[in-house]
Order: sequence, then structure tokens, then C-alpha cells
Amino acid sequence: MLYERAWCVYNLDRPLEALAAFEPAASGRLGAQVARDARFGKTLALLALKMTEEAARLAAATDLTIQQRREVEAIILDQRGVRAYQLKEYRRAIAFLTAYEDLTGGLRRDLAIMRGYAYLNLGKRTEAKRIFTELNNQLATPETRAGLNASR
Repeated sequence: MLYERAWCVYNLDRPLEALAAFEPAASGRLGAQVARDARFGKTLALLALKMTEEAARLAAATDLTIQQRREVEAIILDQRGVRAYQLKEYRRAIAFLTAYEDLTGGLRRDLAIMRGYAYLNLGKRTEAKRIFTELNNQLATPETRAGLNASR
């Protein structure tokens, strides 16, 4: 069945192939649950391709389960936060990363470091130093020490 193959190729990190394979099942001919799960798979494939806004539109139009919605929203917030940071939109990056933390209950170390530098780039040295100090106290690395030095 093509639907099962779609999940297989998605799990093999072949999102473009998975995207095409999910399409027939997403139409609803195999039932509402399969259609929902296929649209979830399509959303994950789009996110794997860094097509964040397309994935967000599909997720918004799909009645995902609570668990599926949380997973998708976390990835969307992660990608939007990183993208905003790359575009030097530091306030937006902080907002996305804070929303990610609120949703997931934590922030990955790489995203926490990014948020620290976003604060630093906004001239908020005290907040940046607090973040880098906390990260350095958890695990001192060249990245945390560099952040601490930059925030002084």
C-alpha cells in the first residue's frame, strides 16, 4: 500500500518521495483517520524540506490529534525561530523560541544559545548573560564561554 510506503520513505529521510506518496491517502478515500494521518505525514515531510509556511497551512487545515498538533507546532516554532534569527529579526526569534519552550516544556541547547545571542544582538546583555551563565553552569562548552564573554 502506498500509504505505508510513504511512512517508510519518510523514516528513511526521503521527504520529497514521502510527500508524493502521502498524497493519494490524504484525499480521504481510505477513511478519515488515514486521511488525517497522511496529511500529518505530508506536514512532517514539508517540514523536513524546510517548507515551514506550507506545512503550517496544511496543519491549520487538518484536524490533527493533540499529540500530532504539538509535534508539528514545535517543529514550526523551531524553524520559524531559526529563520527569524537568520534574518536578524531577533525579537521575533525570541518570541518563537519562547513559544517553543512554553509548548515543549524546555529549549534545546542550540536554541537556548541562539536565544542568548538574539538578546545580545538586541543589546540586552543582562538577559543574554543570564542565559549563557545558566547554560555554562549546566555544561561548560566553548559556545557557552564565548556567549558569556560576549555578554560581559
